[in-house]
Amino acid sequence: MTDLERKLADALRTETSKVTPNLDAAWAEQLRRQHRPRRRRAAVWIAPLAAVLVVLTSVSIATQVNTVQPPPAPAARPGQDLVLAAPLISPSGLVFSGEPKALTDFAGQTDAWTSYATDAAGFGGLRLLCVEALPKNATHGGPKSNFGIESPSCVPTSGYPVKAGYIGKNGGPLPEGKAVFLVDRVVRELRFYDSAGDLTQARALDVLGAGRLFLADVEPGSPPVRFEINWTPEAQPASR
Repeated sequence: MTDLERKLADALRTETSKVTPNLDAAWAEQLRRQHRPRRRRAAVWIAPLAAVLVVLTSVSIATQVNTVQPPPAPAARPGQDLVLAAPLISPSGLVFSGEPKALTDFAGQTDAWTSYATDAAGFGGLRLLCVEALPKNATHGGPKSNFGIESPSCVPTSGYPVKAGYIGKNGGPLPEGKAVFLVDRVVRELRFYDSAGDLTQARALDVLGAGRLFLADVEPGSPPVRFEINWTPEAQPASR
């Protein structure tokens, strides 16, 4: 190749480089342009998706909170409150009426005794349920003394339908672990509950005055606090 030909070839290469595109640079620019829209498109759908996830999470938490079962309500206490008047120890001016009703036998220090319930009237004609203890087989009103200084103990008949009641005690005319109640005559069943909810079924004994006597076994130190009754089917409760 002559010098002239060589010069012409160099001149052609120089001009060609001016008009021939840089393929590597063009490919890189194309890739960059393709990636930019993808990022923008991803941002367009990622943001709403995140908002939907937040809403669904909130709904799920609220649903769990609303479906949590509330704590069970306390069980209703059965029966009615039992309110008994305080007993009067050996009140003066007692007038007994009718025949005493034997309740239970118990052992004293030297003798066997029997608890009795009697219908009595006190000062001003106040009706009383009296509980007394006499030596077993002794005649009521005879020369034998009562048991202890608390015999008789008398309770005013002031309630309804449980008119009066006396809870037995150590040293009293009715032994500990027993209780006697005077209720309306039309009552045929009587049940009691102590503060722990334990049930005691009273036993009907006899009619005394204007009421009916019931005797119950009770837990010493845990007296009845509520009661339930069943009336005679054909009878209607008397008015208060």
